[in-house]
Amino acid sequence: MTITITNYRDLFANVRKRPGMWLIREDFASVVAFVEGCNQANAGTLLSGFQPWLVTRAACLNNHVWWSIVAHLTEPTGPKNLRHMAPDLDARTVEALFDLLDEFLELRDEHDGLNRIFAAHEQWRRLREQNGCDATDAPNCPTVQCPRAASRTTPQQPHP
Repeated sequence: MTITITNYRDLFANVRKRPGMWLIREDFASVVAFVEGCNQANAGTLLSGFQPWLVTRAACLNNHVWWSIVAHLTEPTGPKNLRHMAPDLDARTVEALFDLLDEFLELRDEHDGLNRIFAAHEQWRRLREQNGCDATDAPNCPTVQCPRAASRTTPQQPHP
């Protein structure tokens, strides 16, 4: 079997499809380690913008690392120990991570994608500061629309 990797979206799709070929274990912690290793091999540029994009999407957790935000987006309630997740939550979090990475990398590669990510995060941060929400992740704090990849947005229907 020949696997051709032309970009990181392809690589992560292959890891998702056949994790045993790439990982020692197929759990969230191992996938995070693999993705972070890819990021470090690219001097931290592979995931540039990922954490701010996730923060804007979650509308909270600005002081969390990206994998913690992915776990929160998968299951918003309760603390998570990434090394000791319940099997069902672990599997769902792995799937969520691959979905989020794929969309993020697609968005980032679009014209002005990275600028849109950082602009949305900055708008979110300013709104929270203006509304006194900096010290809390209260649900009534303002949110902004998280940028989405073009293939994942639905076109607006014309109004009659």
